Amino acid sequence: MSKFNKSKKILIFSITIFALATFTFGLIVIKNLSIPLTGWVGIGPFIGANHDYVDLQEYNVFYFLNNLRFTPLPNLDLLNNQTFYPYGTNTVFQPWSIEKELFGTILHLFFGTGYWLQTYYLLTVLITAIGSFLLLYRDYGFARAIGAGFIVSFGNFYSINKYPQHFQYAVVHWVILSIIADFLIVKRIVLKHHVSLRLILVRIALLCLTFGHDLGYIAGLSLMSFTISILFISILIGYRYFKGNFKFTESFKREIQYYQQDFCTYPRTCLALITVSGIAAYLYLPLAIQILRAAKTFDFTGISIRSHWTNPLRLLIPFLPILNPERGFHKILKDSPESLGAGSPGWFLLIIGTLGLWQSRRQILMFVPLLIMLALCLAYHPVLFPTLKIFPWFAFNRVGGRSTIIYSVILCIFALHINLNWLNSQKRRILVGCLVLLAVIEVSVAYSFRSEYQPDLLDKSFYTYMNYVKKQPGEAVLDWPFCVTGSGFGQILCPYYVYNSGIFTMRRFHEKKVMGQYFGRCIPLRESLILMQVGISYFFPTRL
Repeated sequence: MSKFNKSKKILIFSITIFALATFTFGLIVIKNLSIPLTGWVGIGPFIGANHDYVDLQEYNVFYFLNNLRFTPLPNLDLLNNQTFYPYGTNTVFQPWSIEKELFGTILHLFFGTGYWLQTYYLLTVLITAIGSFLLLYRDYGFARAIGAGFIVSFGNFYSINKYPQHFQYAVVHWVILSIIADFLIVKRIVLKHHVSLRLILVRIALLCLTFGHDLGYIAGLSLMSFTISILFISILIGYRYFKGNFKFTESFKREIQYYQQDFCTYPRTCLALITVSGIAAYLYLPLAIQILRAAKTFDFTGISIRSHWTNPLRLLIPFLPILNPERGFHKILKDSPESLGAGSPGWFLLIIGTLGLWQSRRQILMFVPLLIMLALCLAYHPVLFPTLKIFPWFAFNRVGGRSTIIYSVILCIFALHINLNWLNSQKRRILVGCLVLLAVIEVSVAYSFRSEYQPDLLDKSFYTYMNYVKKQPGEAVLDWPFCVTGSGFGQILCPYYVYNSGIFTMRRFHEKKVMGQYFGRCIPLRESLILMQVGISYFFPTRL
């Protein structure tokens, strides 16, 4: 059997295994793939305590569908009176995930209303698993690569329990792959190995694709990994140069020759990666820049933010039947986690990650960027110790626990370097058995929280009513009781918050303008005062 045929069979087998696992994952987590994403949901101890963003996810797709323009670069109409009718407002403060919005928009154009976001979510999980396997297979072999693929896609408990109420934090495929690619590049440079042109082009493509993620948190985590890795590589090369161990001119010429050979050997792969980078940059970067500029037009200097701090000791909390993040540890740790599993990757990952890091301590240099990222995330307090805000893209980061999203991939990378050969066969079997048992228990407990989620159903009477509203004369409907609210402040202009804070999203069905609005991101004090003025203007008509 040729090496090519063997690799092809391994790839097909891996994709099949991951596809079956993703299908099973969908049955447990999504549960229904026949209806649009809608409804109210709470997970674990947070049932009834958190506003879910489920309807907002579909609404953002609807907003893109009706406000995206190509002139010739993609741009979004953010200033209009589609909400806050008739005066209008700036809709920039929403949890934009450009890739998700574009995916839903394209499918809606061709097929109408459907279960497109659930499909998108499952595809991202599959991409995470397969992409991780492909990146790691060459360096770590089949068993470790496929194990890592399962861990980073199906073992990220915090991210999984973010679906669907915080859909944008459940979608983490490009950031996971970006961190793995950064590590592989750093590892090769530390060990003085050649960094292939394909790996560099993969990282460039992932950097461009990153801007399709949630712009407030997820894209920032990928950019942090890229920035820290580049700085570390620059310092390391500079150190080697001044120590006389690195000939810059000779190395540069040699690398150019290697890259020419790489391109000639794999021209289609290289061209495909360049094409992906170009398309992603064209679609995502103009919109990301527009949203950034629109957000910067608001001055939040000196304004207090209601934030959520996650105690770093939560790293030690397992997912066990009696002892798990649901058990009210905030009373002991004096923190304010936003949702289930914040700061807690589980004991299995913590143990194998720590063991792998300790056993490879003599090569600790290649883990330095990952350790820096982990330290910055663990130490982060949005107000008292805002370590992450040294990066400008985390300016709106008010929930420290959302960094938990990358803990699983960091610990998984550490765990890839475990070597149990120092144990005799009996002790090795006992240790592996205990770890497998722990993993099974933690997965069972973490996924058990999904049993409380049941997707809402939209029956025929709902669509009949929405069509009736759509056919009525007039361009707008009156949201009553009136509701304006947002993430970061309370129910100043939304006294029936629990019942109607998402009612404005119904315009994706009746397509009329509305008065109310839920802001996915909002700063409490100044924004609430502005919104109060807007609310008053409805009763005392004076244009703001």
